[in-house]
Amino acid sequence: MGLPKRITYHDERYPFIVLAPIGKKNKQIRSIGHKFERGLFSRLNDTIVELIHEQSWDVTKIRCYLDVTGEAILPVSLQKEEKVYPHLLRPELFLWSSLPEEHGLPLKDSFLYDTDFTQLSSEQLHEHVKGVLEDYLFLAEVSGHTRNYWLKKIGEAFHRHPLLKLFHQKREVIDAVEIMNQSSLLSVLKYPEDIAFWRHRVEIVMRPFRSLPSSWMEHGNKKICLHEKELYFDSTQRTINCYCETCDFCLYYHVDDDRVSFDEEFNVERAAKRIITIEQQFNDIALQNQRLLDQLIQMQSLKNQLTKARKPLEESLQIVQRIEKYQQKPLNLTEYPLLHMYRQLRQTKVPERGSRSELRWLSGVHLAHVKIFKELPEWLKLVPENVYPITSHLLEELKQQLEEVRYEEEDIIITIKGRPLTYGTVQQILDLIHYYGTDYPAHTLVQMLAGKATNKLRTLHLHETRWFGLLSEWPEKHIQKLFSQLEKKGWLMKQQKGYSISDFAEEVM
Repeated sequence: MGLPKRITYHDERYPFIVLAPIGKKNKQIRSIGHKFERGLFSRLNDTIVELIHEQSWDVTKIRCYLDVTGEAILPVSLQKEEKVYPHLLRPELFLWSSLPEEHGLPLKDSFLYDTDFTQLSSEQLHEHVKGVLEDYLFLAEVSGHTRNYWLKKIGEAFHRHPLLKLFHQKREVIDAVEIMNQSSLLSVLKYPEDIAFWRHRVEIVMRPFRSLPSSWMEHGNKKICLHEKELYFDSTQRTINCYCETCDFCLYYHVDDDRVSFDEEFNVERAAKRIITIEQQFNDIALQNQRLLDQLIQMQSLKNQLTKARKPLEESLQIVQRIEKYQQKPLNLTEYPLLHMYRQLRQTKVPERGSRSELRWLSGVHLAHVKIFKELPEWLKLVPENVYPITSHLLEELKQQLEEVRYEEEDIIITIKGRPLTYGTVQQILDLIHYYGTDYPAHTLVQMLAGKATNKLRTLHLHETRWFGLLSEWPEKHIQKLFSQLEKKGWLMKQQKGYSISDFAEEVM
């Protein structure tokens, strides 16, 4: 923290200035021999004295911050050959970090003021140095606490902001509005012009909340997002400006008031009224769609009824997947309407209608698609009071169909470049993958099947296995193509080294 003592230089003629070399190769100051520098430092020193009396500053804070002795409060840097560097050092250079003792101060634009103070008039120099010392005083105050302390203070003040308080208070409604605004249910609600007007109002009502990044609002009442932050300091406004590049969001922490402000401030009282209004407007729309609300309750009732036979229905769906794998095409579930209905309703969620707010209730609804409203009347006729016997019969029927599509040993199940392979041969290839697939790379497995007795295969005794030469009449490139096709069909899975067989292939074997 502060200026490295080893490289600092004090001249008793300019007691309020402390000199330091700048630039990595500039390691020390021997003297101030140039007339221009002596005159400039004299003007600078006199300006500092004048400002201290004029502003009644407590400059001891700056001396502590810079860790310097004597009266010095302003660091000035010299280049090689003891020429003054024409830009003053920003106080951020010394904040929460130590500078190396073995070479000059870092020559970085971010730590330097833009103004060339060597070319200023007396009045201009007075104003520039005033701003610089105000920055030093502010940073000296900030340095009394750690970076994490200020980030914590910023997080706490962020969640105390009236807009955030409103967000936490109305979180359930705000979430419901955002979800409902994207819901497919809007496409089946009456009346389209009312829906369009409501969505237009949503854009206005949600703008204050959307102006704040969600990652800042999800971490409870004191935390903010977990990304790296950049802190900037404004001594004029006495604010710490906190910027997150990932969220592209900046806020301003007012040190004296322990509060934050944003680039755009909103009327929180008006925002609160609008939240109430937007919820009521949607509830009014929903009440004009009573038939649809009743259908949702009927869907959930059907789902609950089918849940009593969940086990045979889930097993039936698993068998359908296996049949589809064997047939290599989807099964037409409309031939099994009960199973088709169950698969659609399984993806449907209709919460209990406990809330008086239709907005909050409907925001919790999840549908596979809105077409099920058209299918619902037929579904209601389909499900008997006792659904278990019919599902058991369905399961047995699907098991029978699975037996019919299972492969026999001589069934040709894959053809590569006009070369057919039977199920029995594919089983042997899967057997090879089961034992050696992840131990050896793909080209070694290809050579085994092709019967290519390389030195490597002989060394590993792989030429003695029962799979050696199984596809000896095939070109090696066609065997590699076979592996690719088996992977595409879901029988094999590519690994970092070689292949492994899939769960489906395990089942088939």
